[in-house]
Parts: sequence; C-alpha cells; structure tokens
Amino acid sequence: MSGIDNSLPEASRGVPLWAVVLGMVLALGLAALILSRVAGPLYTLLFPPEVPVPPTAQVIEHHKPEHGPEYWVYRTAQSGQAVAAFYEGEGATCRYSPLPDYVTDPSLGQGGPYSVAQCQGSQRVAGLGVSWEVLIHTGYAEEVGPTIFRLTVFR
Repeated sequence: MSGIDNSLPEASRGVPLWAVVLGMVLALGLAALILSRVAGPLYTLLFPPEVPVPPTAQVIEHHKPEHGPEYWVYRTAQSGQAVAAFYEGEGATCRYSPLPDYVTDPSLGQGGPYSVAQCQGSQRVAGLGVSWEVLIHTGYAEEVGPTIFRLTVFR
C-alpha cells in the first residue's frame, strides 16, 4: 500500500487505566462515607420521629407556635393511670400526683378533674433527639373524656 501508516503511534503520556479505576473507587468510597454521615440526620429533619400517643386518644387541640414547643391536647376514655402506664411503657418517667381527698373519701362526692401524673420521655434517631412531657388529668364528665392529657414536644 502506498503511504498509509497503520502502525500505532508511540506511547502517549496519558493516565494509566488502573489509576483511573483506582481514583473512581476512592471517590465512590468517599461519597459513601459522606452519605452515611449525612443521610440519618437529613432523614430525621425531613421526617421527624413521632411521639407515641395511646391508640384511642383523640386530638381536641393543637398549637404550633412560631417559636417554642408544640403541643397537643387529647381526650380518651382510658383512665389517667392507664395513660401514664402507656407512657411508662414507651420509656417515659412518670411522677404521680397524690389523690385528692374527694377521690379517696366517697362521702365528699365527685370534686371535678384532678392531676394524675406528669411524664417525661425522649427518643434519639440518627443523632437527633425529640423529648416530650405529658400532663395527665382525669375526672372529667364521661362525654368529654374522662381523661384529658396535654402532650408538649421539644425538638
């Protein structure tokens, strides 16, 4: 053949293939490390952990201020002691209120609502936490509750 050179050019000074593959593997490893550190907190910010609520409770009030803790007021047909036991089962610590005299002495009749307990608990998800406080009162009329509790959430 005339004048066509089919030979390969001299070795060029490019980056070897093994170096490119090694660089890609290192970049992928670094990306996985960064993602493992960021994914959990990001997920928690987008989907914050839910605070436990007894299954039979109904919301009667919800307040989400611009600043400060958010709170809900619930009512339930459960007793105040059952609600406190639910939160203790969820890992909260409860301080029980002493019973008023009209509850322990039937001759005094029904004296109205009274405090049952104050419970505090918390959860940690992906390094971020949420804590809550529950104030439980009972002794309301049957059509109202008879138990009403306020759940305050601190994020």
